[in-house]
Amino acid sequence: MNRILLPLLLLAIAAFYGSCGEHTHEAAAHADHTTSPADSTPATDHDDLPPVTLNNGLRWQANPETTAGIANMVGILAAYDPSTGDPKALKAALEEEFGLIFERCTMTGEAHNQLHNYLLPIHHQLREFEATDVQRNALGEHLAAYGNYFE
Repeated sequence: MNRILLPLLLLAIAAFYGSCGEHTHEAAAHADHTTSPADSTPATDHDDLPPVTLNNGLRWQANPETTAGIANMVGILAAYDPSTGDPKALKAALEEEFGLIFERCTMTGEAHNQLHNYLLPIHHQLREFEATDVQRNALGEHLAAYGNYFE
């Protein structure tokens, strides 16, 4: 099943980049009030990803579906019991919800660009996700930082 789900997720991400309005990551380089990765997410092997920036010190307005999707991912992660849970099922559920965030995105402009900057680390985390304590904690910390950048 993962052999089908992952390519579909990647295809959905590619389609999202092409269909969700214009966006460039160059715009993120020119934004004010860049936050350092240490302020928002745990260090990963993906520190070269563009940072999430604020909207002149304010949080970006996110569409309700995106906020609900992040909340759903937090709930899925919180409900997982490592002693009895299936790591593959956890990963599949998280990937499914992550794909729905992209599918339901209606954001445009710089808020959209910053959402991509926020979501890219999640994509990388899920690609290598085996539900270890370290991975679950890192993903949970990143998901918890959503409210630092979006409302």
